[in-house]
Amino acid sequence: MNLLETPYRPLFVSVSDQQLIEAIRKGDKQSFEIVFKQYYRTLCEYAFTIVKDTDEARDIVQSMFLKIWERREDLIITLTLKAYLYRAVHNTCLNRIKHESIKTKYIRQSIGDGRQEVKQPEAFANETEKKVMKAIDDLPEQCRIIFKLSRFEEMSYADIAQKLNISVQTVANQVSKALKVLRTQLTDTD
Repeated sequence: MNLLETPYRPLFVSVSDQQLIEAIRKGDKQSFEIVFKQYYRTLCEYAFTIVKDTDEARDIVQSMFLKIWERREDLIITLTLKAYLYRAVHNTCLNRIKHESIKTKYIRQSIGDGRQEVKQPEAFANETEKKVMKAIDDLPEQCRIIFKLSRFEEMSYADIAQKLNISVQTVANQVSKALKVLRTQLTDTD
């Protein structure tokens, strides 16, 4: 039986989409990289239109791709692959915005109730910067190098991959790993 004769297969998923999805479900890194390269930039641009922050948009898209890879065995897509990816990014953006508004509301309430000490902006910025730099320095070497090239030197993933002779997917994974570690370390210390 070929893919076109598969029963219960939605008519609006293309054969090539279905083949890529199946290959990804089976752990084919090359197929995953094809999807990543094909959609990464446009998904970042789309995320930016919602969150209005380039780094946040990149982080959202990278996290979404990382979740897809980590949960690939359970991947079920009934729409086109493109529609699925855009919907996933859209939902993640909205969740981040909602989370930030809840966090902001909580901070305002805490300050209003007098439960939280308000620091001077410069002191807070210096303290935060020190924490961030320490957390970055504590990253594994390759992860730290890739993260610094991406965030501080603003190199594209493709440029980093070429410079370090690694795949674009490895760069994306390392940046995502760094962001996850930084988030964990910086929220644990507060």
